[in-house]
Amino acid sequence: MMHETEDIEHERLRVARRPSAQDAPPVLCRFDVTPTVPFDAYAAGLRSVLDVALGLALSTDFGEEELPAAAVPEWFAAVSGPRFAEAPESARRGRESYAAAIRGGAWELHAWLHEFDPESETRGWAWWDLTHSPDGTARIWVDTWGESFFACDELRWLAYVAGCDDVSGPHLARVERWHEALYDDGRS
Repeated sequence: MMHETEDIEHERLRVARRPSAQDAPPVLCRFDVTPTVPFDAYAAGLRSVLDVALGLALSTDFGEEELPAAAVPEWFAAVSGPRFAEAPESARRGRESYAAAIRGGAWELHAWLHEFDPESETRGWAWWDLTHSPDGTARIWVDTWGESFFACDELRWLAYVAGCDDVSGPHLARVERWHEALYDDGRS
């Protein structure tokens, strides 16, 4: 799936603020997570990294081997590189949980950022929203254009290192499930 400039701009707006219910596709995918940090901190971590990645997608030549990473939040750059021991404890725990769940190594920062190349067809999702329930669980909602199977390890990486020990999904869900989550979230 190629990501057009206008689509990335809309995605970046959804990272910054909750999307309109009228704009929702009929089907979304969700990932269920239980943050190990307060929800607001978890949300801020996810959103800060995605904002930078999508900003690069809109402004950077991905043909370059090294992408400009100065705007990447320090904690994410640390956990995604050789200085991972300097990352916050929740990010290091997430890194370990990701490696155990995926049975692979950690993402290197520039490889992760390259997943947001608009010309690439590897990123099979677009950010939609993040909701949470009073029980402490959270849901990451993404638009997958109705696909239930898609490349998403870069999203899993971010979900884990932003501060959680487990990521379940993707699970296809009718948009009404997202609407219900908005009601539970109390932030709609």
